Amino acid sequence: MKQRRWQDHIVFIIGMWLIASPWVFGSYGPDSFPIGAPAWNFLVCGLVVAALGGAAYASYHLWEDRADILLGGWLIVSPWALRYTENPLFTWNALISGLLLIILAAWVLLGRHSPTPLP
Repeated sequence: MKQRRWQDHIVFIIGMWLIASPWVFGSYGPDSFPIGAPAWNFLVCGLVVAALGGAAYASYHLWEDRADILLGGWLIVSPWALRYTENPLFTWNALISGLLLIILAAWVLLGRHSPTPLP
């Protein structure tokens, strides 16, 4: 049996944070739907990241970690691509979440290819 990766748990938590962040930051309308491109970006990315974290925890395939790197990269460039850099709260949320995703996924990928230590 393969060893469980703690990074997958953290990726799942980041996904849940991204889902909740539009409501935490008050970017929702009277009907409780997210308002604006940044809020929808966080909601959609959070759903995908949480699903990938759960899938990576259960399957041990590396494509989930590669997808996390791509999503982390998107989150990093999204403040400029979607033009919400004037909102520092959303910008920092995207940058920090994206960097954490990239670091955790790269950690898993690099650990997978490193030689095993001798006993």
